Amino acid sequence: MKALGEKIDLPIRYRRLKTALTLVTSMLALIAVGSSFLAFSYQRHIIEASRYNSTFDLGQTAVELLRLQFALKESEISRDIRDVSFRLNILTNRLKILSSSPANSEPKQKAMLENLTEAVSTLEPLVVEPHSPAAMRNAVALLQPFVAPVLRLGSISHASVGDEIQQNQSQLSIIFATICFVTMTFVAFGTVLLWFVFRQNAKLDRVLRVDPLTGIANRVGFSASISMKSDVEQALIVLDVDHFKTINDTLGHACGDQLLIGLSQRLATACRGAKVIARIGGDEFAILYSGPNAVNEATKCCERILLETCAPFKIDGRLVSATVSLGIGSVGVNPDHGSTLFKNADIALYEAKKSGRNRFTTFHPDMNQQLTRWQHLQKDLGDAIENGELFLLFQPIVDLATGSTRGFEALVRWQHRKLGLISPTEFIPIAEESGQIGPIGAWVIDAACHQAAVLPTETFIAVNVSAAQLTNPSLVLHTRACLTRHCVSPQRLEIEITESTLIENDERALAVLHELRRMGCRISLDDFGTGYASLSYLRRFPFDKIKIDQSFLRGASHREEGIAIIAGTCDLAHRLNLTIVAEGIETEEDLGIVRAAGSHQGQGYLFDKPLTAKESVDRTASKIRSPVHERCGSFG
Repeated sequence: MKALGEKIDLPIRYRRLKTALTLVTSMLALIAVGSSFLAFSYQRHIIEASRYNSTFDLGQTAVELLRLQFALKESEISRDIRDVSFRLNILTNRLKILSSSPANSEPKQKAMLENLTEAVSTLEPLVVEPHSPAAMRNAVALLQPFVAPVLRLGSISHASVGDEIQQNQSQLSIIFATICFVTMTFVAFGTVLLWFVFRQNAKLDRVLRVDPLTGIANRVGFSASISMKSDVEQALIVLDVDHFKTINDTLGHACGDQLLIGLSQRLATACRGAKVIARIGGDEFAILYSGPNAVNEATKCCERILLETCAPFKIDGRLVSATVSLGIGSVGVNPDHGSTLFKNADIALYEAKKSGRNRFTTFHPDMNQQLTRWQHLQKDLGDAIENGELFLLFQPIVDLATGSTRGFEALVRWQHRKLGLISPTEFIPIAEESGQIGPIGAWVIDAACHQAAVLPTETFIAVNVSAAQLTNPSLVLHTRACLTRHCVSPQRLEIEITESTLIENDERALAVLHELRRMGCRISLDDFGTGYASLSYLRRFPFDKIKIDQSFLRGASHREEGIAIIAGTCDLAHRLNLTIVAEGIETEEDLGIVRAAGSHQGQGYLFDKPLTAKESVDRTASKIRSPVHERCGSFG
């Protein structure tokens, strides 16, 4: 990924287009500038030519030449040379102007003007002192040959100026046509650019509103749809993938992306009639229904989505199972319906997750109070250990053959300083969701080892370990430290994990479980049979014991299949040399069923309720007569 501020290379076709646009624009700009300069230059020439400067000077020179001749003739009679001097000065100035003009740079013209200038200069003595009439006649004769050439030069200059004007006008016509062409090209080019800009804006709008991975709307596109005023009821479904982070961590982000693509395709099938379907976050999707039956349509949609996600996703030749949790929020005609919809749907989604995931929940107002309570409990749970509010109860695990107490399952409880006793079914999900399950689990292991130290050495303590603990390598170090600190043999600590814990991250869990077992701890699979992969886990993981979930025992006296499942599980465990514990034994009938099936151990209210630390010590003292004290040591 490019760092913030780092230059991002455009695709090659955009780079080529950028280069072409730059070249065309530069070329047109140069043509326009050059044409403007040429037009200005030719216009200046026309203006200068239209003034007939050179022609006028030549014409006036001819006139002054004739006037000088006339003054010379008059001076023969009057002997007055003042007029001759005046005309001679005027002619001399005219010749200087003509000699310096670029228009008279032709060799013949230049030679004739030089000769005339030289002839005129010879007349200067005439204006100094009187001369004879013969001298004056000679001066007239000297100037006479220049009259016709000067007049001819004037005519030639006039014709030349006309030609120049005509030529400049022709050039100006060409330049005007060029400028018109450039202008039209600019107009056409601007039209193309406008089309291109509108086209790119449409693409950018699509990029802005469409998720590039799945091809459905993104959060911006969805927000634009949901922000529109509506005069009908609307229902919003918010869903996300259960344990998606684990899928990314174990199978890779590429697999996670393919899963999201597959899910979006299934959503398109399941969400018929939806106003918009969008991916609004990493693994979070939103579906909007609008109309008088919006809530009913959203409910049916959730049911279809759950059915669609029952089947695993086929990704790169492997089958990947993934479930989703959904929340439905709805509002009537409400000017602030967008924010209300999202808030209600998010609260409902949280309730669905809290209830066990892979389900949907519809928002109702009571959930606001539940959310407030959840937030307060989450805040207070962080201080529960420090304030001494957590404690353990110990439910006996009994040998079904002898009736003796073999061990206890440690059950954590929370005595809130204001709210009283908080059920673990309420605060454990809060701890897992907020990340506080790690410190609580570590405290439970330490407290269980502390209790094991005061129980007979034949008695074990079973503790439940969460997914967060099981994927943390420090679990092994912490467990070893607790056993050493309380002088408890590792064989007396039993680690209980559920199948859902293994689903979180089975590869990391496998490594940690092997470490714990090498240390001497026993490993137990709790709630066996409630998931779809329990049998495969028995083959892959180092279990010593399985605990049959009480759901198979409930109503088993009325369901032959329940008894068959319990019996089959016990038979399988015997073949694998695993110890069997039946949970939830509450009646003598329950006891008879699990004993007949071959269960080794059992726990439930038939034997005893969860006991306090003192009550557990008293129970073992009455059932086990001669405890042997353990010797402290470290365990590797």
